[in-house]
Amino acid sequence: MISVMCIYNDTEQLERYLLRGLKRQDIDFELITIDNTRGQHQAAVPALNSAGCSSRGDLLMFIHQDVEMLSPSWLRDAERHIACLPDFGAAGVAGRTAHGKMTASVWHGEPAKRVSKRKPRKTPLKTQTLDGCVAITPASVFRQVRFDEGTCSGWHLFIADYCLTLGMKGLGVYVLPGDVYHRSTGPADPRVYAPTVAAIIKKHGRHYPVIHTTAGTWHAPGHPASQKPRMLSRVRAWCIPVKRPL
Repeated sequence: MISVMCIYNDTEQLERYLLRGLKRQDIDFELITIDNTRGQHQAAVPALNSAGCSSRGDLLMFIHQDVEMLSPSWLRDAERHIACLPDFGAAGVAGRTAHGKMTASVWHGEPAKRVSKRKPRKTPLKTQTLDGCVAITPASVFRQVRFDEGTCSGWHLFIADYCLTLGMKGLGVYVLPGDVYHRSTGPADPRVYAPTVAAIIKKHGRHYPVIHTTAGTWHAPGHPASQKPRMLSRVRAWCIPVKRPL
């Protein structure tokens, strides 16, 4: 069973996107929502770590409030794909490979269009990191490796950091074929990432000369291109105000 966990600050978006997609699913799941409509939580990681530890599923899914699964068999298909991955550490819907190529099963825009031309068709595609909008990991792995509250003390990049840690342990990270729709515009100013970017480079730079994420590409100290982390001109390719696809 999959335990679906979401920390939300907008009840309308939660109901319009995440809950609507979940109501269509054709298998049972556990849903854990964390209310942050009054700003009770100052960061995502402590709340999600707590939710993950109290969940009952053998797979843990961390998802944003404004993500809608576009197929009634999305969760069932995810379980089926994950069962075929012998080195499974985490899976999501968007990420960048170790060579920096974007791959995504995400739609945006009006009329809706794909975020990336490179998309998994029938089987998951391996990546270096995942975007934080959706991430699934085994409960058995999460009990040993949780989100790092020290490195990621705010709201961003904790999934990317988690993926890098899993990679160091020999576990694979994948983008799944199942499509979703993502509403978020993301941070208006990518500089909000800066403190966490520095912490991630410090933590992982010895193991990853180049770190590729959906938020940018960063180089470890000593790399020829390490003078300045490169942030994407738009925080994410799909970070524009849009309506749900028909």
